[in-house]
Amino acid sequence: MKLLRNTSIAVFSLFLFTVAAYWFNLDTKLVKVLEKPMMRHYDNLPRDHRL
Repeated sequence: MKLLRNTSIAVFSLFLFTVAAYWFNLDTKLVKVLEKPMMRHYDNLPRDHRL
């Protein structure tokens, strides 16, 4: 019974997190924060212009 209770709490918490992420558009905000460091990393990579 305790396992069922803990599993249901975990599933409900995950559901609340996904609803909050959707409601506040958190995935797009996270991508916006990570864009500058990722572009800086991409710009520093060596280029191979041969096709």
